[in-house]
Amino acid sequence: MKTVLKSIFLLIINFSCYSQNSGKENLNLVFYNDCSEKIIKPEFEIDSFPKFNYKIINVYVKRGELIGQYSTTLKTINDTIRIPKILFSFGNELHSNRWNYLNCEKVCNGTETDFYSNGNIRVKGIFKNGKPIEIFDFRQNGKLLTQTFYENLTLNYKRVNYFDQNGDLTEYEIYKNKKRKTIIKTFDKNQKLVSQKIERYNIEKTKWN
Repeated sequence: MKTVLKSIFLLIINFSCYSQNSGKENLNLVFYNDCSEKIIKPEFEIDSFPKFNYKIINVYVKRGELIGQYSTTLKTINDTIRIPKILFSFGNELHSNRWNYLNCEKVCNGTETDFYSNGNIRVKGIFKNGKPIEIFDFRQNGKLLTQTFYENLTLNYKRVNYFDQNGDLTEYEIYKNKKRKTIIKTFDKNQKLVSQKIERYNIEKTKWN
């Protein structure tokens, strides 16, 4: 997950140019902000995956001095997108290393919970001064989707548990984060090793303020 910093950098670059994305002029989207309880007009971009026949919409909203990002599946050109309260948020300056999880404009601290419009829990997390310790993500039907443990108040994963439609554990990943690489081991629900992969990265070419 050290590659997340690179992703943040790319998002900042995109923030100034994604208005040029093709196809946006054909959309009739409504964006409802759960924090203000109002309809807003945020910046957004669309990622298309023709092979899998679906699109992802990435929405960016101001959260105080930071930018909150929300991503969800775009179902139709007439979607209503509800922007939740708890969002990962980052600075908009070049090479920014500012980031926090925010509940609206409040820094997440302790146990924080956000809900879908149907009343079911969307996300529940344990945070310390905006940094994640453990986050539960839920499906709209209320069943658990993932459970993520973070390393030393960073964005580095330590363990991720995956659950099926019934909320039962199907597999989990263990992350070993080293200086130049991350080793990811995947286990099934019976703790049997299924696969192992290595993510490598070059930290010398990245400079953060």
